[in-house]
Amino acid sequence: MFVVTRPGPSNGREPVIEDCNERFASRLGHEREDVLGRPLGEFYAPDSAESLYGGYERALRGEFDRAERELLARDGTVVHTVVHAVPRRDDTEGVAALYVDVTERKRREEHVQILNRVMRHNIRNDLNVLYGHTEMLLRSDDADVRESARVIGRTVERWLDLTEKAKEIEHLFEEAPAGTRPVGEIIHETQTNVELAYLSATVETEIDVDPDLPVSDRLHAAVEELCENGVKHDDDDEPRVLLRARRSDSGEFLELSVADRGPGVPEHERAILREGEETPLVHGSGLGFWLVRTVARRAGGCVTVDDRAGGGSVVTLRVPVRGALTGTE
Repeated sequence: MFVVTRPGPSNGREPVIEDCNERFASRLGHEREDVLGRPLGEFYAPDSAESLYGGYERALRGEFDRAERELLARDGTVVHTVVHAVPRRDDTEGVAALYVDVTERKRREEHVQILNRVMRHNIRNDLNVLYGHTEMLLRSDDADVRESARVIGRTVERWLDLTEKAKEIEHLFEEAPAGTRPVGEIIHETQTNVELAYLSATVETEIDVDPDLPVSDRLHAAVEELCENGVKHDDDDEPRVLLRARRSDSGEFLELSVADRGPGVPEHERAILREGEETPLVHGSGLGFWLVRTVARRAGGCVTVDDRAGGGSVVTLRVPVRGALTGTE
């Protein structure tokens, strides 16, 4: 949808529609002739109208980037758009703006979010009920009943973990900018959290970068997931992982690697880290790897998996230093 504006008669801050295509008018339920000459703000929803004038002035200076704006149709329906505006190229002061209708995408996202939250809430409630009954069965005098209860308990714990991972992934996909923290703080917090959650485990650390290097707070979720995954898959009574931070040889990348002594990362889970592929069987570690890959991609980086000498794996989160700071693509 295309719109060309000129300054309005009142102090020049009110953009007036000089021209538009049929698509813009019809999408808002108007005839094109009825739209021309009217202030652009009349077609904005209240929240977007508040930012119209500041955005208009930035567009006049050629400083306006893409932004989400809500338009208001004649029947009161909100039309969600992404707009890009630039100064007019002719001798007339004003702005040329292109509006991309993203209403259907917005609605789908809202439906998915609602469905996801409702299902996750209900699933978690039901799992907690099952867990309570499992604890009762564990007090049975029958050894077979107790063993079955332990199997059920492990399954419930795995699904509870999956719901938490889904929540973390949903949060990572939100557009809110991430905060920053020193990389050393993230590493030491990860070490503390994992060793408290798994009392027999040890997280060794090597920080070969400036520990005060600011990085995106999103990296914490990925690093902790990799450490927990390495601990959980180590059959040793005292599992041990090595968390290391270093710069690449070029100095342009930050590399956060986790080396474990487990059985190695299966090929189908390596595919998740490489290409985002998922198999019909959803594994807890697989969903965790989705989280790690999401963090890496949002930072403009990647994840690699190598075999560790003597057994186990080394998973490396490699992100540009600038991407590690911003946490955005």
